[in-house]
Amino acid sequence: QPDGKIVVAGYSYNGSNHDFSLIRLNADGSLDGSFAAGGKLLMPVGSSNDFAYSVTLQPDGKIVVAGDSRNGSDNDFSLIRLNGDGSLDTSFGTGGKQLTPVGVGNEYGNSVTLQPDGKIVVAGVSSNGSNDDFSLIRLSANGSLDSSFGSGGKLLVPVGSSTDQAFSVKLQPDGKIVVAGYSGIGGNEEFSLIRLNADGSLDGSFGTGGKLLVPVGSSDDFGYSVTLQPDGKIVVAGYSSNGSNWDFSLIRLNVNGSLDTSFSGDGKLLIPVGSSLDYGYSVTLQPDGKIVVAGEIWIAGNSTVFGLIRLNADGSLDSSFGTGGKLLMPVGSSNDLAYSVTLQPDGKIVVAGYSNDSSYNIDFALIRLNPD
Repeated sequence: QPDGKIVVAGYSYNGSNHDFSLIRLNADGSLDGSFAAGGKLLMPVGSSNDFAYSVTLQPDGKIVVAGDSRNGSDNDFSLIRLNGDGSLDTSFGTGGKQLTPVGVGNEYGNSVTLQPDGKIVVAGVSSNGSNDDFSLIRLSANGSLDSSFGSGGKLLVPVGSSTDQAFSVKLQPDGKIVVAGYSGIGGNEEFSLIRLNADGSLDGSFGTGGKLLVPVGSSDDFGYSVTLQPDGKIVVAGYSSNGSNWDFSLIRLNVNGSLDTSFSGDGKLLIPVGSSLDYGYSVTLQPDGKIVVAGEIWIAGNSTVFGLIRLNADGSLDSSFGTGGKLLMPVGSSNDLAYSVTLQPDGKIVVAGYSNDSSYNIDFALIRLNPD
């Protein structure tokens, strides 16, 4: 938040199923007692299981959370909007909650972003009846579907030849919408992106008719996070096969979707972080142009730790960060998975995910790093 408080959203077990859950921390990492119940919130949305995957803040301090919820028979996109104190904002949807079917069958809202006009864009995955497509909804500020977007506020977009999974959405300053994930093509998965005009139509100036597939490693590539540089270039991070295991992987694209050869020589990068399996899940940019990626690193004993890399603008490892540009950080007593990274105005790096405690329960977990 602008006041330095940290909001984390995810999901938690309520004793019978899962609810959306949030915590808000003060700048020192202590729970903020002015938010919900002692800094914590569990919020049921649908008829049973609710899974929150993305959170963003409105300029007025309200908190928007997106994910998916059971509607009684399958999963729909779902959202809640909270007031600054953690109470439901009853001016949004139905009592502060919104469930929206997009395709047929199960669908999953994976990423949410806000437009300057207050409209809310959610990207994820929906079934078209035979496989999964990229899918989006755009809501007006009150939670109603925005009929000026797609078909009645909803959109399904096939990208590859089989299943398409969208995990991250960003809004360009010109109002165009960039969505990234991965798609099946020829028996493998590849990084995939679409760029939409403000009305939801595909932007023909990007890739091939608004769509792009990019192979990175030797076989499967999984894109999980996209961010935009001030110069309009697009950075996507995830992980890729190196032939024997998995590495962090990135691509950087020019504005038209072509690979930016000033990044790692060909626009693509594979980075081993640990000794075997490395999974990149989240990317962010520093004001100086350096790129930070966070994820999960397998280490000895079949356990995992938080892992980060920091790259210079040309894709080389930044030797001023961690050990040669890489950092492995255990948090709990066994497995740690980092899913989200963000930057404070003072340059400190906040990473959130989950960790096993000493009883092998799973807790929310965070680390905050100095710029080095």
